[in-house]
Amino acid sequence: MENKGALDVRYDRCLRTAGFLVVFSLVLLAVTAAFGSVPKIKFPPMQFSIPRADTLVFANGLHGYLLENHEIPVVNVVIKFKVGYPTEDKTGLNQLASWGIRNGGSKRFTKEALDDELEFLGASIETTQRGGRGFGGMGPSSSDIGQISADFLTKDIDRVLEMLSDLVINPAFAPEKLELRKQSMIEEIRRKADDPSDLGRREFAKLIYRNHPAGREATAETITRLTRDDAVAFHAKYVRPNNAVIGISGDISREEVLTKINKFLAGWQAGGETPVIPEMKYETVPSVNYIYKDLNQAYIWVGQMSMNAANPDVPVAEVMNFILGGGSFTSWITKRVRSDEGLAYSAGSRFGTRPWGYGTFTASCQTRSDAAMRALGIILEEIEKMRSEGPSEAEVKTARDSYINTQVFDYESSASLIDRLTWYDITGLPLDSLEREFKAYQATTLADVDRVAKQYLHPADLTILVIGNKDLFDKPLSDFGKVNVIDIKEEVPGE
Repeated sequence: MENKGALDVRYDRCLRTAGFLVVFSLVLLAVTAAFGSVPKIKFPPMQFSIPRADTLVFANGLHGYLLENHEIPVVNVVIKFKVGYPTEDKTGLNQLASWGIRNGGSKRFTKEALDDELEFLGASIETTQRGGRGFGGMGPSSSDIGQISADFLTKDIDRVLEMLSDLVINPAFAPEKLELRKQSMIEEIRRKADDPSDLGRREFAKLIYRNHPAGREATAETITRLTRDDAVAFHAKYVRPNNAVIGISGDISREEVLTKINKFLAGWQAGGETPVIPEMKYETVPSVNYIYKDLNQAYIWVGQMSMNAANPDVPVAEVMNFILGGGSFTSWITKRVRSDEGLAYSAGSRFGTRPWGYGTFTASCQTRSDAAMRALGIILEEIEKMRSEGPSEAEVKTARDSYINTQVFDYESSASLIDRLTWYDITGLPLDSLEREFKAYQATTLADVDRVAKQYLHPADLTILVIGNKDLFDKPLSDFGKVNVIDIKEEVPGE
């Protein structure tokens, strides 16, 4: 739930923006009346200045970053910790344990007490699991970074930090709460085929990552096997100050941060272990895969492994993908499949990365069954066209400018900047990656896009997944290669 202060600021910004537009329109009319036409305005190159965060080191060995912003009385705190992957027989532990840190209560606060007081204060404390950048970094079990965050008004800092610290240091992992969550996770597994889009994303990631833990998916069996002791061991190993980074932004000074964090997290001591992330081998293994579902629509995914997050070519690849399928109605795949041919309800592509290993490049669409193979063929043609012919100078300029403008506004808030900085830290990326990316976007040329397309797109080695009823397809899926049929039935204990 957003606090009232943040909502008021957002509303105030909307009013100021509307006021600016009205004034600008009146000025434009006056200039037009005076000169008969609107004069061409030349703008200087966009400059992107990122506020510098202070580095923090605390008594217990925890380190982090602070970005002060005293415009509104709001503070944001985020703590990230590296968790890696559980053993295969305990797949799902990261999600259960992370959820339990917040929702299983703590030594001093039950979940219900936390919920009630945070709602009264207009504050929030949440835990999440994070993987890579974009869909391409998110596999079924790719949550290799744990995170707990808090948002609150400055006046409530002591009380919220008291609750946050007790969750971090003394999670109760209430057995009844964990059991309820396990049952919920099992029900989600039982119903995983209900949503074709969600099913396809999961199965496609498993096809790409194959035997690597990033492609594992929890089953009813692995969830049933998990115990409270597993959650406790997860916390003892990974939720430690020497395996974490903290980011703080908003209406608080450096002196206050050092004093309060040292006070409230004094009982959080170093120890545990740093998880070892299994090495991921880069491979593109072509395959054609099919999942039967009684639908009058077809869901299609096409893709391959992409890049590591540290690869300096990532910004160029994102510009390339904007042109290919990420730029909404202006992109090749979307325009041709949806606008020109009228074959798809949705169509496009995404280019994701991972901090450890590789993300995935994915093109996808949802279309009617009697046009499914036509749509699939067009997607493959556009990918090949990007590699063999490439885009125009004008298309590269449009894509490049879009990323530059988006990046400026994406990091307008202090909380967003701190979130990104802590992400760089915990994943081992250079702390100036944001500036590097911005300069890389600005410097991207047509030649760069052509080079990256030829180097990283492999049309002959793509993985294809189609969900639907093959009897309704306009032509056989086997025209694209030997078809592997995937059975998605899940054995659920007790059924």
